[in-house]
Amino acid sequence: MGEINKSKVSVVTGAASGIGASLTRQLTERGHFVLGVDINRSELDKLSEETGCSGIVGDLSSEKFNQEVASQVQNLFGKVDSVFLNAGILGRDIELQGTDFTTNELDRERYVKARSINFDAVVYGTLAMAPQLVNSGGGSIIVTASVAGITAWNRDPFYTATKHAAIGWVRGIAPALSSQGVSINAICPGGVATPLVGLDRLESKNPNLLNPEDVANAMLETVEEEGTGKAYIVKAGQEPMRQLYKFTPIEGFPV
Repeated sequence: MGEINKSKVSVVTGAASGIGASLTRQLTERGHFVLGVDINRSELDKLSEETGCSGIVGDLSSEKFNQEVASQVQNLFGKVDSVFLNAGILGRDIELQGTDFTTNELDRERYVKARSINFDAVVYGTLAMAPQLVNSGGGSIIVTASVAGITAWNRDPFYTATKHAAIGWVRGIAPALSSQGVSINAICPGGVATPLVGLDRLESKNPNLLNPEDVANAMLETVEEEGTGKAYIVKAGQEPMRQLYKFTPIEGFPV
């Protein structure tokens, strides 16, 4: 345990593919101990074999499972330094997002599922992991939001709404966490070539698509900086690729 306590410990949700898998690879390459969390057992097992990360399989929309994740990281490593709440799903199939639609065509069950993963899991994950971070002397939470959490992505209103909610949570809970020595920030990528959007970066030449490694790099930059309650846009083609989004203040309300 002494050697473990000298190393950084991270939790990554949605670890089995896309941004989460890239982030796990980079963290383990840097010498972090990582607990990867996903519902896809076979892909998480492959990542564990590749990187040496630990894994736990379950449904992040469950508050109970988030508490199990917190207990698992404590049992394995005795502490945690950073938590990446990265799991996410679309509110409409990617194949449909180039077409017009009416409200009657929206799948209400899909909304519940999108909300449970994109927002509920962020709230439950924050509340479950905050005590572990406090007991470890403080730490950082990074939430994977989206540019759709800042501007309306009208091809997928469920996704847009849940990502807006995630950013609102980050900004709203930041002062309370800060008083406990924990920071929380949101990363807001544009389009990323991941299984979520049905594209493989190696097969895509779309200049507007980010590589998952680019988003992982932005997360690692953010976790190493001071500051909390911030949202960073990560967009292909802009320089620097990660940029702080400045919200317009409203008189009479705290920023």
